[in-house]
Amino acid sequence: MKIKGMLIVVVMAMVVVYFIFFGKVADNKGGLQIEVDKYLQTKIKLTAVNLESLSREVLSYAAEGEGLPESLEALRKFHPTAAVLPDAWGRRIRYERLSDSSFRLRSAGPDGVFETEDDIVKDF
Repeated sequence: MKIKGMLIVVVMAMVVVYFIFFGKVADNKGGLQIEVDKYLQTKIKLTAVNLESLSREVLSYAAEGEGLPESLEALRKFHPTAAVLPDAWGRRIRYERLSDSSFRLRSAGPDGVFETEDDIVKDF
């Protein structure tokens, strides 16, 4: 009798887990899809933080009297890890020098392709 009761509890728990993660909620997304969306938003925020960190390295380089670098490779002598700081998907960040005093950092975003609407772009 104990085993039968335990089996019923396990089956009920599985049903609850199923509805939590795969059932539809008010916005017509399942619980699992909601968690995936939250994970994606977290990666986007992490990439924005990495862009900010990299921008500080570029500005520090410029403050040393060198001016803005032509590429991120120039940062290697100043800060070896800055030139290879990736976005949250592990891809390289693109640097564009816009003028003597401004630059742009760009992540390809979730799709991994530059120049699409999901790119994460910051101008400094």
